Amino acid sequence: MTRKPNDTTGEAEWFFFSGGPGAPRYGDDPTKHSVDHDSEAFVREVLQNANDQGLDNEDPVRVTFRFVTLSGEDKERFLNTLDWGSGLRGRLNAVSRAKHGRRYDDLVDEIDNPDSELRLLIVEDRNTTGLTGTWEEDSNYAALVRDELYSSKQDDTAGGSYGLGKSVLWTFSGASTVVFNSYPMESSGSTQGPRVIARSKFPTHELPDDDTTYQGAGWLCEPVQTEDGVRPMSIRGEKAEQLAERLHVGRPATSGTSAMVVDFQDPTRDERPDIEDLAEEFVEASVKYFWPAIFRDDLEVTVETSEETYEAKTEDVPSIRPFLECFKSRFTENELLDSPGDVAGLNIPLNIPPRADGTETPDGEVRLAARLASPADDDTYLNRVALFRGAGMVVKYYDQSRVAFGDRNFHAILASGEARTDFPPSDPDQEVDRFLRFAEPPEHDEWESTENLREQYQRGFRTALEDMFETMRDGLRHLAAKSNGGTDILSDNVLNRFPIHGNGAPRATGNSAPSEVFEIESSSRFDGERWTFSGRIEPIVENFQGWTAEISLTGIGEDGSRSDEIPVESITVDAENVTKIHENGTARLVAEASTENASFEGHSHATDNEDMLSGKVGETQIEIRAEIQTTEGDES
Repeated sequence: MTRKPNDTTGEAEWFFFSGGPGAPRYGDDPTKHSVDHDSEAFVREVLQNANDQGLDNEDPVRVTFRFVTLSGEDKERFLNTLDWGSGLRGRLNAVSRAKHGRRYDDLVDEIDNPDSELRLLIVEDRNTTGLTGTWEEDSNYAALVRDELYSSKQDDTAGGSYGLGKSVLWTFSGASTVVFNSYPMESSGSTQGPRVIARSKFPTHELPDDDTTYQGAGWLCEPVQTEDGVRPMSIRGEKAEQLAERLHVGRPATSGTSAMVVDFQDPTRDERPDIEDLAEEFVEASVKYFWPAIFRDDLEVTVETSEETYEAKTEDVPSIRPFLECFKSRFTENELLDSPGDVAGLNIPLNIPPRADGTETPDGEVRLAARLASPADDDTYLNRVALFRGAGMVVKYYDQSRVAFGDRNFHAILASGEARTDFPPSDPDQEVDRFLRFAEPPEHDEWESTENLREQYQRGFRTALEDMFETMRDGLRHLAAKSNGGTDILSDNVLNRFPIHGNGAPRATGNSAPSEVFEIESSSRFDGERWTFSGRIEPIVENFQGWTAEISLTGIGEDGSRSDEIPVESITVDAENVTKIHENGTARLVAEASTENASFEGHSHATDNEDMLSGKVGETQIEIRAEIQTTEGDES
């Protein structure tokens, strides 16, 4: 007889597929994506998943990390409920006999040791959608408990679009097993639940005296025979509530999901850290990556141990305070940074190409704001730009040390998309958010050219990103530069690059554009050890008081994507009256009025690494930014 999927008769047991219809889908190869699996990455990915599933109301998403340590009879009762003896131990023993299964053998010995403790981590989120949907359809439920590297996130502003982040739950489980208890928010607006299911991810294995080859994924569930074969169905109703309590994943009857990591451990550490130390690390990581969402009251994070409850507060992490101050004052009218603590800002254009289906897109802009560092500031992320958008997660702290001049260090933000203003987002802001979402790789730690961008937009998406970052760097240079002779205005060539204070139009000036006042030639090559470069700079105006040129190298990948800057180690100039300055891997030439032209040669640091510096990957691009001082005292 075929039972309906929601039939809850029968007991929970472990079920493993041996292939066939209904088996998990693998949307991509996880080994292609290098997620740094440390505790900071764990917090970042888990919070992103919860934040993306927040309900559309005025309440924040609430996430609690709860550490539980079991020993003695408590541990034995938990393992019995998990069906350790007859459900998991035998399979882990089978896996341990494989070539790379040694760690599972050690795990079985450790768990079976009556004197050892078992550490659990429960991640509970509230005011989220929960595990909605069924096994057969594309849904939150199927994406989490069935598929690998599939994402069900449909919101264009969601933090993730690959479904990779959820994998950290199993990565941090010594037993490769995670238990879920969810109260899903159905389309009717009512909360249903609970629904309980556990999933294990083991290598493919064979049991003794059984010729069947089992896939690695297994479920503590109610196996139900359907017309399409056996399906691992979640436990529902009162039985699910009782099972959840015995497995330490009981929760209030409010929308959201609790995920319990069995045998929680950081795979990057040789020794298990103290729980209180872990709790403090979780709080700091939460604030580091989600301070925009926490500050806007979109997200609340707490960490509970048997000793104390910790709350993630932006003011409690000193390294983040300068960015928070920068964000609060991002629309200040200042255009230069005069004193420590000053904040100045600019709008940076982002010209998005049409969508792949031909839909035209509005031109958008993102908000750059920089704060001049004070000696009292925490310098952990000095000269970094915090990149974030509507999801409220900092994608990256972008190192721009080469932009800082002398002791004029800074902290900066690039508030983008729906995070740009405090008002309801405009159509351009929404399109910017969508564009930058698809510009994030599976690790969500960059804005770069991706396969998703190629699928979603027509040609020009790479140029749009490059222009945004190049203009951002120009803006930072002039925000951080000292004012000249007491003036507090930006040079006209910068004003021509982007609008000021959101007025939507560049300021018109009478000065020539840079291309009309200089002739610049340059070339570079790799000599087997380092990049060498040469070039010539000549002002083509008749009257000037001097000029400057900043020379830098940027790596270009094989796919055309821009990499980090390549440090300039040495430069020589054939002209007299030219001062050479080295700052943060950049060469700066300062020429007097008598210098009509200058030729230069130089080289980068030598390296043996397989990266942009080695010359074995991609190529390099010379960037030369020149300014001329005219006889009227203006810069061009």
